[in-house]
Amino acid sequence: MTTLRQTEPSANSALGAMLRRMLPSCAVNSETTRAISDHPGLQPDILITADDRAPVVVEAEYMPAYTAEDEAKERLGLQLAADGKRIEAAIALRYPADIADASDIDSAIRAARLEYAVFYEDDTRFPVSGWLNGGVSDLADLIRLVSVSERAVDAATDVLEQGIERAVAVLDNMGRLRPAINQEIARLLGMDDLPPTRRMACAILANALVFHEHIAGIHAGIKRPRHVAGRGVSNPQSETLDAWADILRVNYWPIFAIGMDILEQIGAGDARRILHSLELTAGEVNALGVANSHDLTGRIFQRLIADRKYLATFYTLPASSALLARIAVAKLKDVDWADANAIGELRVGDFACGTGALLSAVYEQFSIRHEHAGGSGAALHKAMMEDALYGCDVMPSAVHITGATLSGIQPNIGYENSRLYTMPYGRQ
Repeated sequence: MTTLRQTEPSANSALGAMLRRMLPSCAVNSETTRAISDHPGLQPDILITADDRAPVVVEAEYMPAYTAEDEAKERLGLQLAADGKRIEAAIALRYPADIADASDIDSAIRAARLEYAVFYEDDTRFPVSGWLNGGVSDLADLIRLVSVSERAVDAATDVLEQGIERAVAVLDNMGRLRPAINQEIARLLGMDDLPPTRRMACAILANALVFHEHIAGIHAGIKRPRHVAGRGVSNPQSETLDAWADILRVNYWPIFAIGMDILEQIGAGDARRILHSLELTAGEVNALGVANSHDLTGRIFQRLIADRKYLATFYTLPASSALLARIAVAKLKDVDWADANAIGELRVGDFACGTGALLSAVYEQFSIRHEHAGGSGAALHKAMMEDALYGCDVMPSAVHITGATLSGIQPNIGYENSRLYTMPYGRQ
């Protein structure tokens, strides 16, 4: 008896359905036409899209898959017909040949060791040679990683840096006339009064305004940043402090408390110039869409702090954090990843949390496993922020960025009390 051979489109449809369950915040479409601008007949094998991420294409073939790499590379730089987003990364995937003869293609793909490689617009390949291999869940994790838009991160980092430098110029000028103010700001940050300290102070104000925009629509009575710090506001310092006080009555202390402390030190005229400039900066960052995704926000601040030497301290890199978190979480046994309450009973601590890279990476692993088990990442957020994640640092700026990064994982989900603390140090 001859077994009906499973076609590659059938395999792609089955794999697409599995990825759709594992990536609930993404749209996953298999064998779709009219998806690519100016190429209505082009039919990507699998196309993964999301509002706050760059699209990713997977081009798949049965082994030996002679053309999968070339087809993946040909998709780079193309734009989606729906929103004009550019394909910045494409994955070539090789199915084991025996899947073609499987009677149950879903079971065969679920049990298979797939081989894949990632291609980027700058002609780089990961890995440089050979192939990664893993199951469907590993492929879903890779798609999450490569869908981070490097273009968006670069653009947002440039916008933030330019806005922060404009604000720093105001603090520098103020310091020449009233040096005690900058000295007090440095004391609040636990730092010396040096240029990196003033940059950090302005970065905190900018980040608070970026996050302010997200939560203004969640909680009633909180005015939007343009209504408290925009060009038409006569006293933006007073209006912004009032708005942030309203936010603190909800919570978000790690983000806004230190921002208020800094803003209160600055004279009204200088504060007006700083806030008018940073409100426009925050608007540009939000318009780029990057602040809707926590890993993008975290990576932006990693670049501002580490790469640009905004703070003379070394923090764990995102790639290292992701590796450590994956290894650590894989060792957890007997966790019902489908049960949000059970996950919320776990406890994770980082007692020198820096920018929150490790806590964020562990949270991401929890969320991935919950979603792979059929759950919703949004259902975890309140328990993660209120009970599961503990972060401490002696630097108020570090706790601020950790709070912003973790809160940004689900910026539309409110919470009350967090477990993030600025700790005393030195002789008490």
